[in-house]
Amino acid sequence: MGLWEALLNWLRSLFFKQEMELSLIGLQNAGKTSLVNVVATGGYSEDMIPTVGFNMRKVTKGNVTIKLWDLGGQPRFRSEGICGQLQMEGPSPQS
Repeated sequence: MGLWEALLNWLRSLFFKQEMELSLIGLQNAGKTSLVNVVATGGYSEDMIPTVGFNMRKVTKGNVTIKLWDLGGQPRFRSEGICGQLQMEGPSPQS
């Protein structure tokens, strides 16, 4: 392995984790579910029904696993109670 490749691998390790969780939050009909489907399957469909509550999808691309949380955008899901409980969490410590 050359010096250049070692440097690139080191830079990738700084910015890319092996596992991550993303929460998609937005207004209704904004395309959150469509984005999840495109990331997961590579395909797009116009025939979508609104997300009620939330959907979770786990996607693995290469050596990276992404857990996508698709939260419904209807007004009843946008209350401070629900949005106030969302937290950003860092990666779990590895043993």
